[in-house]
Amino acid sequence: MAVGNDTIEMMALGRPFRLGMLYDYRRDKLIPAVTLWDPDVLKNNCTTTPQPYTNYIIKAENSLNDKVNLLGAEGSMKLSILSGLVDVSGSAKYVNDRKMTKRLERVTLKYSTTLRFEQLSMSHLDKKKMIHTDVLDQDVATHVVIGIVYGADAFFVFNRESSQNEDSTLVHGKVEVLV
Repeated sequence: MAVGNDTIEMMALGRPFRLGMLYDYRRDKLIPAVTLWDPDVLKNNCTTTPQPYTNYIIKAENSLNDKVNLLGAEGSMKLSILSGLVDVSGSAKYVNDRKMTKRLERVTLKYSTTLRFEQLSMSHLDKKKMIHTDVLDQDVATHVVIGIVYGADAFFVFNRESSQNEDSTLVHGKVEVLV
């Protein structure tokens, strides 16, 4: 595992991230049950900051790319989702929901909320305080989870079947007004 200051931010997408957990950026995989520090040390060196936030977006979406964008995925995470490297769960399963017919008009309401931010204090992250230093030589991980924003995204999908004579733009507008 390389030691450096290459901080990354990513979406959990239903994956069970925990503070102190190891992560392999090359394979976009969590390394379960392996940590560099004792669990009690992690628990005692964690700070929590309230981070209340709520927002919603109403969007007419037509493609997988539209869904991934509404999810908020960027860069390598977007590629991982589109290529199937990341098996999404929770509300992120929304990206796998497909229209059954071309005449189905769809509007999605995305509701986002955050509650708090938990992070490890930097004082105990020193290599001298690690108890499982052998993990550093195994090349199994590239990063350590040092902060987590707790919250949720919910996707409400509204569908309306349009007739052959209806303009899809008008149907999208009608559904958005109803939402």
